[in-house]
Amino acid sequence: MDKFYTSPTAMEPLFPEDTSGNLQALSIELIEKAAILSGTMNPITRAAIADFLRPMNSYYSNLIEGHDTHPIDINKALKKDYSDDKAKRNLQMEANAHVNVHKIITEKFNQNNVNIIPSSEQYLKEIHKIFYDYLPEDFKIVKSKEGEMKEVVPGEFRTCEVEVGRHIAPDSRALHLFTKKFEDFYNPTDISNKSKIRRIISIAASHHRLAWIHPFLDGNGRVVRLFSDTCFMYENVHSSGLWSISRGLARSNKDYKSKLANADLQRYNDYDGRGNLSNKYLLDFCEYFLKTAIDQIDFMYNVIDTDNMLKRIEGFVDLMSLKGRVKPQAKYILTSVFLKGKISKQEAMRITNTSDKTLKIITDSLIEMELLIPVKEKITMMYYVKYPITFSPMIFPGLYPSDKEIDLMNNA
Repeated sequence: MDKFYTSPTAMEPLFPEDTSGNLQALSIELIEKAAILSGTMNPITRAAIADFLRPMNSYYSNLIEGHDTHPIDINKALKKDYSDDKAKRNLQMEANAHVNVHKIITEKFNQNNVNIIPSSEQYLKEIHKIFYDYLPEDFKIVKSKEGEMKEVVPGEFRTCEVEVGRHIAPDSRALHLFTKKFEDFYNPTDISNKSKIRRIISIAASHHRLAWIHPFLDGNGRVVRLFSDTCFMYENVHSSGLWSISRGLARSNKDYKSKLANADLQRYNDYDGRGNLSNKYLLDFCEYFLKTAIDQIDFMYNVIDTDNMLKRIEGFVDLMSLKGRVKPQAKYILTSVFLKGKISKQEAMRITNTSDKTLKIITDSLIEMELLIPVKEKITMMYYVKYPITFSPMIFPGLYPSDKEIDLMNNA
């Protein structure tokens, strides 16, 4: 056998054979729970929380790659406040790149999703190019296994051979054969993929198989996870951006990488499927992946549950009031914008039962704390909901690791 694979049959099976029915049951559970999560709140509030969660998604996706960029530094990067330290600045730029790419993908998908085929070579290259266009130049130079320095070309497949752990990726000269097979098999518009349940299982299977192909010289992990995000969007199970697969994968990073590596292995006997690679381990990875997705949906459902959110908003305002940062009446405004997405100045005055002067003090403090966005609509001043990273531990506890949340609390 040649050292490097040249035939796309080498990555079969592309879909796990599951006689137990577990994957089908998990797919149905994911679809149902994602729909429930998506309908839990006002669309404006939902969009604001989804925007707030993008930096978290970036944090965890980059953490999987071993890049631990503090949420405080990510927040600064979003405001173009970069560190003077080059290494820290580069990590900030990387985090910002992920946030921007995810936002671009989401907006583009929402505008014209019928023309996007997530599995296509064109789309995968587009994700990679956008991501690397935002990165610092230092991140475009990587060292090969032999110690040779090579340049990553944004949006272009690798032209050299790579080994990832025990896995030897396909021959670079045959990459187009593998990506063509990948595109055709996982194309959600293909007649063979009419079943939504099959397509959900395919998100898990394709996540591994794209990592296995390793089409780019570097950045494959981030592209694979952004690809999976797009697939969830395509199937409308991303709950408008209210949950993140990257958070779940990062929190079980050891299992994630172990199960990815196991699914790289060849079939070990005649009872392990009919392809070159192990069906047993692909099945195991898909089950892990879908369970991780469901776990993250459950987690976010609990976090943004209305009763829980209202209690935390009240507790947050009580704390900020004790610190002298807001007036107690601010709780009525924050509660109202959470429930409705936006309120008018007149309504804000009514629910706080204050004068125009006092209301201005309240709203100015909330705007300064990035908890409100003022928007003039014709002759009416409207206040829109917004959530900053700064107050994440108090309003959305548990999103980040505990040590990071302690730092955020101390800097709030």
